[in-house]
Amino acid sequence: MKSFERFGSLVLGGLEWIGGVARLVMRVARVGPRRPWGVDDIFHQVVELGVRSLPIAMLITLFIGMILTWQFGWGVEDFGATMALGRVVSVGLVPELVPTMLAITVGVKMAAGMTAELGSMKVTEQIDAVAALGADPYKKLVWPRICASTIALPLLIALGNLIAMFGGMLIAELKFGVPAGYFYETYIDELEPLNYIASPVKGVTFGALVGIIGCYQGFNTKFGTEAVGASTTDTVAATAIVIIIADFYLNNLFF
Repeated sequence: MKSFERFGSLVLGGLEWIGGVARLVMRVARVGPRRPWGVDDIFHQVVELGVRSLPIAMLITLFIGMILTWQFGWGVEDFGATMALGRVVSVGLVPELVPTMLAITVGVKMAAGMTAELGSMKVTEQIDAVAALGADPYKKLVWPRICASTIALPLLIALGNLIAMFGGMLIAELKFGVPAGYFYETYIDELEPLNYIASPVKGVTFGALVGIIGCYQGFNTKFGTEAVGASTTDTVAATAIVIIIADFYLNNLFF
């Protein structure tokens, strides 16, 4: 019976979490588009979330491109098919690995940062102070962060695709003797319009999910000194799980 009780509480907790996220989305969708739109706040968050994540995004995607090219090159070398490296690598990188890996690494970092910041404001009652001054906390605090993550993550993914291609090109030429120009041509030729569409659509979806989960966890942080850390830890796990599930359904939609 205890096992059934734990399972039931887990299911009820998950449903409650989904309901809370849905309520936050509905409220932000209602108050966010109203004037003033908070363009300055949005661009400030784009700088905080996106520009400051450039170094780690570039490093991750560079090594993703290098590792995948090395693995595929090692696999096809025995068959004398190393000249097809560009075709093989492009399909794995552009629509799948670069968007998903950046969302799980940089996106989770964004969400955790939002939760820590908003959670600290919740614990110190700064969110209540914003409401007491007559401003809507969802409009002032949540809306700019969701918009910024929805804008920043697709841009990081677009740059990451270029960096990953460069990393693959580097390994293909230095390790397997595939000319960089030929690697580039076959890399581009293999990509279909659907691949170009899938990558930014995943970026926008993952960015929105990152902002929503990060803000929800921050706004629902409990009071206490350990609450912010616990809420941030939950954000990391929840964001990674939701991104993987969303990636599965987006793959079914596109492919």
